Amino acid sequence: MEERPARELIARLNTKETRAFEEVFHAYYASLCFFASKIVKDEEAARDVVQEVFIYFWERNLAFENMAAVKSCLYTSVHNRALNYMEKQNNRKRIRASLDVTDREEDFLLHQVEADLFKMLFDAISELPAQCREVFTLSYLEQKEVREVARILNVAETTVKTHRRRAKEFLRTRLRGVDFLLLFLLLGKL
Repeated sequence: MEERPARELIARLNTKETRAFEEVFHAYYASLCFFASKIVKDEEAARDVVQEVFIYFWERNLAFENMAAVKSCLYTSVHNRALNYMEKQNNRKRIRASLDVTDREEDFLLHQVEADLFKMLFDAISELPAQCREVFTLSYLEQKEVREVARILNVAETTVKTHRRRAKEFLRTRLRGVDFLLLFLLLGKL
């Protein structure tokens, strides 16, 4: 840029002339985006950083002596904003990592509760009379239909239904205080 037009542009820029701002924007936008993308490694984020810098540049009452000062201000501002962006991204990663730890801890506790419930359930099932235990196991653990259980055990379907009812009543009594519905929902996970 020639000396006289550069001085005129600086004077217009210092008086917040919109056209002067647009000239600076068009002159530096692409190179600033390239510069920012080298830091943030993301073109869209780089464009955001540069746009934020130009907004800051326009909103502040900055006064410049020459175009070198404008250029220095723009590049320094983009550099600092890009570093702030990276710091925020790293903080977000740390927060996500800590949330993942929390999620893993919650998963661990959930799995522990499920394991405890399964143990209680299977201990109670083992106390059922032999044929009742077989019917319950085939019906609920292996999820077979009444007709199929009757065929496998060579008993009447009404016998299967009776054993299923007795098994549920026994387990409901034996596992008092434990949500019986929850146990049957857990059985669906097997």
